[in-house]
Amino acid sequence: MKALFIGGSGYLGKELMQRLGYDEVSYLSRNQIKDKNFSRFNWIEGDITKIDNVQDIVKDFDEILYLAGSDSQKDADLFDLNVKGIKNVAAAVKKIDKNQRLVYFSSINVHYGQNEYFRTKRTGEDNASLVKNHLIVRMSFAFGGNEDKFVKMIKDLLGKGVRSFPDGGPICPVHVEDLAKTLKSAASITGAIEANSRDMINFVDCMNIVAKRENMPLVAAKSGFFSRNLGDKISEGGLLDPLMLHRLTLNYYRETSSVMRFVKEPIKFENYVNAGYAP
Repeated sequence: MKALFIGGSGYLGKELMQRLGYDEVSYLSRNQIKDKNFSRFNWIEGDITKIDNVQDIVKDFDEILYLAGSDSQKDADLFDLNVKGIKNVAAAVKKIDKNQRLVYFSSINVHYGQNEYFRTKRTGEDNASLVKNHLIVRMSFAFGGNEDKFVKMIKDLLGKGVRSFPDGGPICPVHVEDLAKTLKSAASITGAIEANSRDMINFVDCMNIVAKRENMPLVAAKSGFFSRNLGDKISEGGLLDPLMLHRLTLNYYRETSSVMRFVKEPIKFENYVNAGYAP
C-alpha cells in the first residue's frame, strides 16, 4: 500500500511514518526531514495551502493521511491548514474517485472546545467526511518517540519556573505506538474514532510526573478565580499560547476510545517517563 503523509515532517507524522508499515511512503511538506533515518521516505516539496495541482499529487496513493496543522496555534495557519488545505485534498480525492482512503487527524473535544483550533477542526472534519472512504481520528495528546513534543512542552514550562497551573480534566494522553496500533486495527472503519488512553491524569499530574523524574519542584493545581488569573499570567507572559492553555485543561476521556478497544495494555505516561522516556 502506498501512503502520502501531508504535513509529514511534523512530530506526529514522523512517528507514524515509521510505525504504520506501509509498502511505500511519501510525505508532502515545505521542509525535507534531515534525519538520515527518513531517507527511505520520498519527500514531495510543497505547501498544501499554496498548491494548485493537489489532484496530480494525491492520485497515485492508496491512503492519504492529513496531519497538516495538527500542532499549530496561529489563527491564520489554522484556517489555511484545517479548512482550505483539507478541503482541497478532499475535493481532489472525490474527483479521482478510486476509493482512496483519507485519514484526517482531529481532536476529541472538537465539538465542545470554544476556540479557533476546535472551530477549524470541526470544519476540517466536515470536509474530510465528504470522502466516502474516510477516517477521522479524534485524539487526545500524543507522547513518546524520538521528538516527544508533549514532554518537551512540560520540560519547557518547568524550566521557565511554572510552579502553578490551572486545574483541569483528565487528558488521557496516548503513546504514539498505541496510536499506530489503533490505526492499523481501524483500517476497515469508516467514520470517526476516538484515540485516548484510560490513563486518568490531568496536565498538572503529567507535569509532576516529569518534575519528579527530573528532580524539580512540583506544580500546584489552581482552580476557580485563582485558575483564571493564573491562566492569564501564563498566556500573557508568553509561557504558553492561549489556545494550547485552553486545550490542556479540557476533559479528553472517552470510554468508547478505540485505543482501549484495540490495544490490550496501553502505555501509561508515568511508566514511560519513569523508564527514561523510552521511545
